[in-house]
Amino acid sequence: MNEDDATSQGVRAVINSMRKHNRRTVIQPVTLGVGSFDFNCTAYDISLGGIRLKVDIPIESGASVYIQLRNKLKQTAKVIWSADGFLGLSFLENPERVRVGLGNLSNGLS
Repeated sequence: MNEDDATSQGVRAVINSMRKHNRRTVIQPVTLGVGSFDFNCTAYDISLGGIRLKVDIPIESGASVYIQLRNKLKQTAKVIWSADGFLGLSFLENPERVRVGLGNLSNGLS
């Protein structure tokens, strides 16, 4: 492992320790609703507190959106960050409600 890889792993470890909820890596199709428009995108990780999406359109931080995953989970969320075609969303619902909506995908999430 080179020095850059070690630094990157260290940064990720610090960020993960600061998170309120642990995350699960996924690759799932998601519908992202912004206003009256729906966009197809891909989720790359999810927690009971939020989700990271790959999107093809720019969306401002602070925007209110909704996501639908697997025709089960439909949550309102707020865009927390946007960078390089990815969005970080924070769910506005109670984490237990997110757990129910995720079904088996929530196993191991806290």
